Amino acid sequence: MNEADRAVAELVKRRFLLWRDVVQAGDFVRGSVVILRRPCVRKTCGRCASGEKHPATYLSIKVKGKTRLVYLPKAWVAQAKGWTAEWRRLEGLLGQMSLVNVELLRLLPKREAKRQRKERR
Repeated sequence: MNEADRAVAELVKRRFLLWRDVVQAGDFVRGSVVILRRPCVRKTCGRCASGEKHPATYLSIKVKGKTRLVYLPKAWVAQAKGWTAEWRRLEGLLGQMSLVNVELLRLLPKREAKRQRKERR
């Protein structure tokens, strides 16, 4: 096996390992967990009068280019943070796979040209 074949084999192996990690991923969601502070409707609220307002946690997502907010009850905040973290991890894995594929696209034509030259001899 020549050097180009070894390089291609190594890249294919790397791509397979990345793909395995992608396939084994847990639940995920593309978005961010955000805390917004909003005033309440009570005119006598001390918190709102002081400017502090009331915190509420949301999942911020993009749908057709528009930001949408999904309210998250306290019991679901940790779950949503885990899902958004899993999305970022998957995005990183897919980015790595893309770079591996770019290298394959760079190497495979060279390897194929060498094979064709050998066959002509």
